[in-house]
Amino acid sequence: MEGRGIAPGPARGGRGRRGRGRGGARGRGRAAERLPRAPDPGPAPAPGPDGPGPAEERLLRALGALSLRPPRDGGRLVLLRGLPGAGKSTLARQLKRDNPTAVVLSTDDFFIENGVYVFEPDFLEDAHKWNQKRARKAMKKGKSPVIIDNTNIHAWEMKPYVMMAHENRYEVTFQEPDTPWKFNVQELTRRNIHHVPREKIQRMKEQYEHNVTFHSVLRSEKPSRDEGSYSGASAAYGTGPHPTHLPAFPRRRPGMARTNVTFN
Repeated sequence: MEGRGIAPGPARGGRGRRGRGRGGARGRGRAAERLPRAPDPGPAPAPGPDGPGPAEERLLRALGALSLRPPRDGGRLVLLRGLPGAGKSTLARQLKRDNPTAVVLSTDDFFIENGVYVFEPDFLEDAHKWNQKRARKAMKKGKSPVIIDNTNIHAWEMKPYVMMAHENRYEVTFQEPDTPWKFNVQELTRRNIHHVPREKIQRMKEQYEHNVTFHSVLRSEKPSRDEGSYSGASAAYGTGPHPTHLPAFPRRRPGMARTNVTFN
C-alpha cells in the first residue's frame, strides 16, 4: 500500500514538471522570439581571426562604393530633335526661361562670328566635337539641365552626349517641338532660318529615326561615309560639292575662338 501510495507522487510531480515546462520552457521560448525586437541587440560579433567572411566583405565593398560615388542629384540632359524649322530653338528658349540654370548648347554656335551665321562644311566635324566638349565641361561642373539644340536626325549623332551623360549620372530626355508643321516639308522650307532647301529637308525627313531610347542610342553605330545615312548630321546645311552657304569670310582654322558659354 505504501508503494502504491508513493507511486502517484512522481506522477503528480511529473505533471508539475510538465506544467513548469509549459510555464518555463515555453515562456523562455517566447522570450527568445522577442529578442530580435529588442531595442539594443548589442554589437555585431567581431570578425574571426582570419578576417571578415565573404558576406561581410561584400557588404563592406557595397558600402565603400556608396561612399566613394554618391549619386548626382537632379542632373539632366535634354536632347532636342527635329528637322530644320520645326521649332527647336524656340523650344530651347522656352526651356531656358522655365529653368534659369539651364545651359543651351548648339553646334550651330560654332559658325556664328560677330553675330553672323556663316556655315563652313569643311569644319562640321570640328563643330560637333567642339560642342560635345562644351557639354562634357558643363556636366563635369554639375550644370543642369544641359540642353543640346541640334537636329539629331539619327541615333548615332546623339551617342557621344548620351555616353557622357551616363558617365556623369545624368538623366537623359529626348524632346521634339510640339508644332503641327514639324514634318511638313513645305512649311519647314519656309520657316527654317538657315535657308535649307526643300530637297534636303525631304531627305532628312525620310532618314529621321523615330522613337529613340537611351539604349537604342547607346547601341547605335556611326555609318561609314560610303553609306547613304551618313549625311544626317550634315545634310541640313548643304554639305557636299555645292554648300548652301558660301563662306563670307576667309576660311578659318579649326580651334579658333568661337561663341563660348562660361560655366561659373
